[in-house]
Amino acid sequence: MNTKLTLSMDTSVVARAKQAARARNTSVSAMLAGLVCGLDALDHSHHADFIGPLTRSATGLIELGPSHSDADLLSDALWERYGETE
Repeated sequence: MNTKLTLSMDTSVVARAKQAARARNTSVSAMLAGLVCGLDALDHSHHADFIGPLTRSATGLIELGPSHSDADLLSDALWERYGETE
């Protein structure tokens, strides 16, 4: 649900906001909403449990199964890059 918000700012700032929104082919409201969401994401990104939207959308795309440990993956990657070392 959208709610109307009235802001007070200098006319030059309003003009710059309209110009920036026009250049981005969006509205001032949408641009400011994106800014607020971006600031919120920055605030939450300092928490260790924060997962960004791109990472969250990719989560679960690959399932390696129980036979693939981190050590196995590292070993495979090293084998592909350097071949047999002994």
